Amino acid sequence: MKLVSGVGELGIPAMFAEAKRGIILHAAVYGPFSKSEVHIQGLEKALSRTSFNSLDVIAVQPGRENGWDDSFLTALRFGISRQSVDDELELSQSFLAELAERHPEKVNVFPAGNLPCLPLVIVDDTICFGQYAHSCVHAPQGFWGCVEADVEKLFSWAESGNIPVGAGAEEIAAFRLVSECSRAMKCSVNVE
Repeated sequence: MKLVSGVGELGIPAMFAEAKRGIILHAAVYGPFSKSEVHIQGLEKALSRTSFNSLDVIAVQPGRENGWDDSFLTALRFGISRQSVDDELELSQSFLAELAERHPEKVNVFPAGNLPCLPLVIVDDTICFGQYAHSCVHAPQGFWGCVEADVEKLFSWAESGNIPVGAGAEEIAAFRLVSECSRAMKCSVNVE
């Protein structure tokens, strides 16, 4: 396991570019990705690979009312005006819609129905995770961890709802992170 100060230390754009099977993004808002040529290039490289299965993105949607939106967005972008947050949500949605339009068979966008507990980026069997905080220093500048795990196996545990007897402490800890994504992708969102 690795712990770094600032998400930039993880080299996520390079991870995207090297992804062989899949990427899962559970980081709420993706406006910053839309402004980062290296992130876009990494995603496009992965999406163009024939062996690459899917980019699954869990995103907070503009105009949603889940009961937790205001307090979550206040923590996510602490100290920023609500209009700026709304603008970023719109930019995020546009970015994801464009990606899905270019790669409809590989990009899946899931509206966040559950309160996101932490930002997560999963690339093949690498799980990167940060934390949200009520701070003027936003999540990308916080501590980020990175761990290797059999993500496919952990998703199968999430599907079955059972952790096998004899699972190790590190597997169980990684399972918690994968479960956050699995539950978020299954959560039904009331659209009205």
